[in-house]
Amino acid sequence: MMQKLVVLFILLSGSSTKSEGLTGKGFTFPSESNTAYATLTPDVEGPYSALTLCLRSFPENGRIYTLFSLATPSKDNDFLLYHPEKGKYSVYVNNNVHNFLGMPDNQNEWNSVCWTWDGKTGLTQVWVNGKRSIRAKIYTGSIAAATPSIILGQEQDSYGGRFDANQCFVGDLSDVHMWNYVLDPCAIQDYMKAYTFIPGNVLNWEALNYNVNGEVLVEPTGCY
Repeated sequence: MMQKLVVLFILLSGSSTKSEGLTGKGFTFPSESNTAYATLTPDVEGPYSALTLCLRSFPENGRIYTLFSLATPSKDNDFLLYHPEKGKYSVYVNNNVHNFLGMPDNQNEWNSVCWTWDGKTGLTQVWVNGKRSIRAKIYTGSIAAATPSIILGQEQDSYGGRFDANQCFVGDLSDVHMWNYVLDPCAIQDYMKAYTFIPGNVLNWEALNYNVNGEVLVEPTGCY
């Protein structure tokens, strides 16, 4: 009986579901793995015809890493923000990709990143540390018609799984917000400068529903 209780405790302690505000805190991914990640539950379900994603990252230098992964049963890269090399951000919408080059990329500092996509025009754009990319056409339409799997820390090669440690995030992620519309440039700059802004209505870091799996810690972030 005692052995069964120990096994049950181990299984339960590997994953903890919470709903809370994480203001002033972040997820710490301390080491490379294919088992550490956080799943987020959106407050507004799809389909989405426009999205804005904003987050802050303090990544380990010199790595390929994934900042945000949203998959559906039919599209593993329905909405993916990927960092394949210094200064380069790859965005995926409905499995279509566009690469933004020459973006700011602070080393050993926080980076504030926002990404917009408008399904009416197909235009997408990335902002990093207050600097914007061009607008580029990527996909016209809507995404996430089925229940999305939203994951921080890993890149989904299938719905909710098939993680590769070489693509995982190592470092700190914080202040994740998502809106089902395109934020205007002034609102994005307010986020970048940590001014007052309207929290995300799809994902709200101040009232987040999340589930932690593997070695993911919730730690204070300090000042940005």
